[in-house]
Amino acid sequence: MLSSLREKILNVSLFTNSEEQYSKSNPVNINAGAEILTHFQSQWEELHKINEENATRAEKVANDIETVSSFVNNNKKNIAFINHILLNTNLSTNINKCLDSINDLYKGSEALEKELIHLEDLIDQAEFNKLKNRHKYHLEQYEKRKEDNFVNVKIALEAKHLKKVEQYESGKKAVMKERQQVFQDAFRSDLETYKNLGTVPKIKQNQNGALLEEIQLDFDQNELDQFFNEENA
Repeated sequence: MLSSLREKILNVSLFTNSEEQYSKSNPVNINAGAEILTHFQSQWEELHKINEENATRAEKVANDIETVSSFVNNNKKNIAFINHILLNTNLSTNINKCLDSINDLYKGSEALEKELIHLEDLIDQAEFNKLKNRHKYHLEQYEKRKEDNFVNVKIALEAKHLKKVEQYESGKKAVMKERQQVFQDAFRSDLETYKNLGTVPKIKQNQNGALLEEIQLDFDQNELDQFFNEENA
């Protein structure tokens, strides 16, 4: 198509030159059809431009096709190599063994994780028991100190009470001894009075005096027997 168009344009140019020569000898209008020529020239330029763009695009597409073809060929080679390895080697078996090993390792990891959790529980329980025993020991020590303190306080109170009782008994004995001495002296005096006068003086009763059962007379039985013997004589 381009070659035929080119021939037409060449013929037009030749015809134009012949017309120019003819116009010199012939007064005919040789510019007739110039617009048609311009129209075809514009179309030829546009077609030429489109042709160059198509050539550039075709070259780019060819490069892309070559790249894709190279990629596909490489993939074919790789697939063929993998198939060769899978068919002629123990790779598949080794992969299965690796998968089995990974599965066993995963199960072992799960079992180990459970054991670690159980170990953590045991550690927590041991720590709790240790803390519990420590608190129990401190509580026992506290109770022992309190018990010892109670015993010491009890002993101190008992000793204090015993001392007060002894002081009270000692004071009471001293008073009783003093009273007994007074009554013994009075009894001897009464005996002497009865011995000399034959009568016993009456003693004024004192409300604050001691009871009879509280008085213990300390007298000489021989002296009393002698007194009665003298009276009988």
